[in-house]
Amino acid sequence: MDTASRYDSYWRDRDEGRTRARSRSRAFLALRLLEEVARDTTASSPARLYEIGCGPGWALEVFREAGFEVGGCDVSPAAVDRARELGLDVSCRDVENGPVADAGQDVIVALEVLEHLEEPLPVLREMCEATPGGGRLVVSLPNEYHLVSRLAKLVGRSNPGDEDDPHLHHFGRSSAQRLFEAAGLEVLGRLDDSIVPPRLPVLRWLFRPLLAVLPGFFSLAPVLLLSARVEVATR
Repeated sequence: MDTASRYDSYWRDRDEGRTRARSRSRAFLALRLLEEVARDTTASSPARLYEIGCGPGWALEVFREAGFEVGGCDVSPAAVDRARELGLDVSCRDVENGPVADAGQDVIVALEVLEHLEEPLPVLREMCEATPGGGRLVVSLPNEYHLVSRLAKLVGRSNPGDEDDPHLHHFGRSSAQRLFEAAGLEVLGRLDDSIVPPRLPVLRWLFRPLLAVLPGFFSLAPVLLLSARVEVATR
């Protein structure tokens, strides 16, 4: 099965209500990290934000509502068609076999994307090149080892890397940091998406202290603000 068909099936098989809520949840965390850039959207020229792997456009809706000039791409034609139904300017693109994005973006977002790529490092480097002059990247990576996942694995219900796993990479904190450093990036900020579903806001609020203290157990995915690392010249 080719990549486009595989991800058409991927989006078709998702629980839409749950996936949409999670996409929006991560988008709101990204906005908190991008507060300074978001403030610039009040100017006459809104900041440009481009999302790689935008799927049906649920996160892009959030960014558009926040005032960004948005665009995006996905490898799935079915997902792209759905995003266009929302009035979003998106294209069908395989970022591993072509340009990642048009140059001159203020922000490039890749939420739950890097783990699906065969070679995430070249894509990260191209993302940097498309955000010159102090641009920002926002990525999220799934925490494969949160509490629910550990319990599921303990009873034999889940195992990262099995034949049903769509992820080609399984990033921990140290392996993600090595990837960012290899791409010449530094982490400017981090917020975590709770393992508690967005439809349970009171429970999410009650779990906030645990999420802050033990993100390895209670974070479903960290959302990270990245920027090109600035080397300090020494005499």
